[in-house]
Amino acid sequence: MMNNAVTENDNIKLSLPVNAAYVSAARLTASSVANRLGFDIDEIEDIKAAVSEACTYIIKAISSGSGKDFSIVFNVRAEQLEIRINVGVALTLENLNDEMGLRMIQALMDEMCIQNTEDDELEIKMVKTHKTQLFE
Repeated sequence: MMNNAVTENDNIKLSLPVNAAYVSAARLTASSVANRLGFDIDEIEDIKAAVSEACTYIIKAISSGSGKDFSIVFNVRAEQLEIRINVGVALTLENLNDEMGLRMIQALMDEMCIQNTEDDELEIKMVKTHKTQLFE
């Protein structure tokens, strides 16, 4: 018999081409993970919208057809869902000028930061805290 329980520290990884055609796959995955964790419908919609904005932000910054992929990692924690979106390109903040998209992500999520990692990757980290603890 299969164990269908979500456990703390589960990490769900998704790799997609830098292409707007795949944003819906990221949204669907975000929705499925958030639903599985027991987020309510409003929280799920917030998470989906934030993931969509972050993916679109990366696609605009890198440009479709660049041959690059980007990854999305959904990290399950006891009281929150942490989402990290990475692409293997370091950019300066001057290259990232979609302030409206970033403000939307900040409004939808409990935490958000954008940075270049030590591996010269652009990373958008978002956190949504659950209203109740997910695991006992």
